[in-house]
Amino acid sequence: MATKVRKQELVSELREFFDNGKVAIVTDLSGLTVAEITQFRRKLAKDRAKCRIAKNTLIKLAAGDGEFGPVQGFAKGPTALVIGYEDPAAPAKTTSDFLKSIKKGSIRGGVIEGRAISPAEVKALAELPSKDQLLASIMGGLDSGARGIAGLLDAIIRDIAVLAEEVAKKHNAA
Repeated sequence: MATKVRKQELVSELREFFDNGKVAIVTDLSGLTVAEITQFRRKLAKDRAKCRIAKNTLIKLAAGDGEFGPVQGFAKGPTALVIGYEDPAAPAKTTSDFLKSIKKGSIRGGVIEGRAISPAEVKALAELPSKDQLLASIMGGLDSGARGIAGLLDAIIRDIAVLAEEVAKKHNAA
């Protein structure tokens, strides 16, 4: 059994875990093997997210009244927290896809911008395009607009050159 000092250290570590987080996803990873949890953590690391398993009382103390306070409502039974530090959709997608692929565990809910979200909302968040995909789409739109303007200017210059050539031919013929 952990001593009071050790519990305080764990709560402090969990508070640091919450620091700078954009999204928290509360999951039940019951039935997963150590190898599966390790694989899950590696996938999350690619999304700049982390997974932490802790006792519910410690999670509730660490979440407190802060931005991730609503996590307390989901901390029942075996609990694993996934915290995303950049794109909120990426860890939601990784968590949802991973749990679906191994057919174990479940999503209990989450917290984004200080608001609790249901498991269905977490899955909807997972279906959103990633930040990189959105940026690529915006850049593609900007690029196509620039290409359109360049093509239009090229056509105008070409028309002026053809017109000047016709005027020169007409002037030489006269």
